[in-house]
Amino acid sequence: MLIAIGTKNPTKVNAVKSAFAPYISGEFIATKVSSNVSAQPLTDEETMTGAINRAKNALEAENAQIGVGLEGGVVKNEMGIFLCNWGAIIDKQLQPIVAGGARILIPEEIGNEVFAGKELGDIMEQFAKKNVSQNEGAIGIFTNGTVDRTEMFTQLSKLLVGQFLYEQGNGLAAYRLHKRGK
Repeated sequence: MLIAIGTKNPTKVNAVKSAFAPYISGEFIATKVSSNVSAQPLTDEETMTGAINRAKNALEAENAQIGVGLEGGVVKNEMGIFLCNWGAIIDKQLQPIVAGGARILIPEEIGNEVFAGKELGDIMEQFAKKNVSQNEGAIGIFTNGTVDRTEMFTQLSKLLVGQFLYEQGNGLAAYRLHKRGK
């Protein structure tokens, strides 16, 4: 089975491989595709759409059996500005399966720069004086290293593969049949 990952970013690629490998055997291929959303998603909807688009675009670009897309963004609500991340998995028979991941509040001054038009990755690179997006990520910086970007996206990828396996096994149909038999 060919599993196309809609990015070449090593943190995301390693997360998908780590989460999927115990459950789905196949060849993983990282491919650079567009999210078809803004470079810095600013809502849950835009971030989720970016993940779905990456999964679809990867599936098509590599003629794979499965496409996986991961997208990070930020969202603002009455409590402040939060990191958000969404993932999607698509195969040729199923509707997109989506999952959302960890959320943490980010410092107001950083969040305000994002909403003023800068990308979080660029801000974090200046803040940390290194390439954060291909290493620990903003989540690693703001959790003092207790959770890094790969770990965050691995958990999200596990949610995706678990749902995918449930759907492949007709989980809801099996549940309904079980309930009827009682």
